[in-house]
Amino acid sequence: MLRSSLFFFVVALLMLTSAACEQNEQERVQAVALVDALGRAVEMTPPAARVLSLAPNLTEIIYAIGAGDRLVAASQADTYPPQVRDLPAFSSFPPDHERIVELNPDLLFATDEINSPTDADALARVGVATYFFSFADIASVPAAIRTAGGLLGVDGEPAAMAFEATIDSVRQATEGQPSPSTLLLVGDDVLYAFGRESYASEAIRAAGGENLTDAFDGRSAVVSEEFVLENRPEVIIVLSDEAYSADQLLQKHPTWSIIPAVEDGRVYGIHPDLLSRPGPRLAKGIAEVAERLHPAPVESR
Repeated sequence: MLRSSLFFFVVALLMLTSAACEQNEQERVQAVALVDALGRAVEMTPPAARVLSLAPNLTEIIYAIGAGDRLVAASQADTYPPQVRDLPAFSSFPPDHERIVELNPDLLFATDEINSPTDADALARVGVATYFFSFADIASVPAAIRTAGGLLGVDGEPAAMAFEATIDSVRQATEGQPSPSTLLLVGDDVLYAFGRESYASEAIRAAGGENLTDAFDGRSAVVSEEFVLENRPEVIIVLSDEAYSADQLLQKHPTWSIIPAVEDGRVYGIHPDLLSRPGPRLAKGIAEVAERLHPAPVESR
């Protein structure tokens, strides 16, 4: 009887040990090292169930792929979609490390446009993984949508394809049309603009325009009054959350009255979020730019 009991005890122990080893092996298989857009090795176990976004365009991507329920909090910069404001709050700029750790995310989404790898390294030391995205061109957006889908275990393909379809439609609508010289300004006071290596520069070209600030290397530029007067843009677009007109521009820059864009009344405002956030709504922003540059062809779609 004693031998029989001992036998069954040993068998049970072996089964438990085997199950534990199998579980550990599964965990080792599930844990992967991914390489993000900055070439950083990111150790995580996909799909991430709890995620934080350190940039509003990444937040919009998460919602666009139907994974908004994975977000455990929203930063002060998150404004879209509206339901994001119902989430608990945290600071992303600068990142509140203590609050982030407290929220216990599986993964952080970041972008090299506004986030620092130094912060990511500090968080990695306390077990919080950060995946960086980079948006050098328009194609980076659908690529990021698909990548986010993979990281969160959802299908990002429909959102990516919808984005690409809108861009293709805009390109087709403006194909063969003249390319008006265009000045895209982040604001009307200090003349911040986008350089040749920015996705926003490509956005102007995709909308059928010639981006004047391609004259500047890099992603960003600050233009001078003289530059604008010398290059005489045919269209000026100012990122503004309200309607914008040539009269408003002249209040800040009265010498621009001789510029074709001002003379012809082709000064427009477009909501900043549509062009300053490389996310799903960038496609809408490019379509709106195209409507300003080529009203008839685009509106006839």
